[in-house]
Amino acid sequence: MDQKSFLTDIRLHLICLFIVVVSETIGLIPFDFGIVKFKLIPMLYALLIGIFIARKTYQKYVTDEDMATSGDYVSVACLFLIAYMATAIGPNIHTVIKAGPALLLQELGNLGTIFIAIPIGIWVFKMDRTVIGSGFSISREEGLGIVANLYGLDSPEGRGVMGSYITGTLLGTIVFSIISSIFINLPWFSPECLAMASGTGSASMMSGAIAPILEAFPERAKELMGYGATSQVLSAVDTVYVAFFLGIPIAEWVYKSIKGKERYEAEKLALAPTRHIEKKETTKENLAFGETFMKYTKVLVITAVISLFALLVSKVRTGFEATVGQMLVGLIWLLALTLIGLLLDLLLQKIHINIPTIIYIAFLASLASIPGLSPIAKPFNEAMTHLDLLPLCTPILAYAGISSAKEWDSFKKQGFKIVAVTICTFIGTYLGSAIIANIVLKMMGRI
Repeated sequence: MDQKSFLTDIRLHLICLFIVVVSETIGLIPFDFGIVKFKLIPMLYALLIGIFIARKTYQKYVTDEDMATSGDYVSVACLFLIAYMATAIGPNIHTVIKAGPALLLQELGNLGTIFIAIPIGIWVFKMDRTVIGSGFSISREEGLGIVANLYGLDSPEGRGVMGSYITGTLLGTIVFSIISSIFINLPWFSPECLAMASGTGSASMMSGAIAPILEAFPERAKELMGYGATSQVLSAVDTVYVAFFLGIPIAEWVYKSIKGKERYEAEKLALAPTRHIEKKETTKENLAFGETFMKYTKVLVITAVISLFALLVSKVRTGFEATVGQMLVGLIWLLALTLIGLLLDLLLQKIHINIPTIIYIAFLASLASIPGLSPIAKPFNEAMTHLDLLPLCTPILAYAGISSAKEWDSFKKQGFKIVAVTICTFIGTYLGSAIIANIVLKMMGRI
């Protein structure tokens, strides 16, 4: 790397670090409207501040090259986040095993969003591939990671998932509370199935969805909360796998079916030269094995360092009980697992086995966290308790903000469409899960 490139990278990382520290210092801003409560979170500020700085200092401090580089960093840094989220499986494996058929099968209802949101996005709002990013899931952190890794956040799909992420952060709790309030008055749906459908994978959205149910059935509050909490755990455990193996492929299939094969292929061909994910694959082919591995290692190490700063600021603000050493140990575990997954990916590519890197990393992190199966499960899971999801997301969203600044005008043009499609995804997720849970409970004679 030449000196100019090195200094440019340093400047970019310092800007990102500044954004992260400011965002984490602001912290959570709660809003309370009675039964509806939600919070603005640091990663949202990081995204918006990143966009603001990149646009206001364009060509002075942030260049087109910086924006492109940030897009590459997001794709790699998300591997770190996926590793952490996959560690939820081990400690909760017994809950998953004990969960009844209704709880397990209703998780597939989350895919219902695809069959509602994507057709509406295409037929009503005439959307392009942005609708895939908005409509394949409820677009929380794992959705950002998957889209960043498969398409890049500066792609149409990336604009969709980020727009839906912002919409979900601002409106998700409110929308789910309204949906739940409506469904609780429909006689076909039992309170049990609605409680199960409340476990969306997002704690704030779950709180909005479960509150009207508990208010309507206060004498069964503990039982219904148990259904919701178990569903929430299952969603946290399986979301990465369901979204990747089912959500994205089904969303692509629905989009292709509606648009037509010829138009679908033409759109993909037109977008291919602009995708950071394509550039990443080209880089893997052209660079030597060691050089490629070191390039990605550098990005992951920088992500870990900035994540440590995010955790430290969060600790000071919230009083989170973890020492710097404990946080560092947790980050080193994640870094090691991510690098092993990346190394495995690069080795298998040599024999033409091409599977997205996130699958290797999610599998390794899941395996490492299972007690009784993994010899490192105890120290590994202990280390993970000293980390926190939200501060780990903030650096990624800071880079994403810088990367997506040039797409801001395009996003504004589709802003209302993305909001509408996102609300459709919420309805589809809740409705699909509730219908499946209700059918299974009736078949089992439980209701």
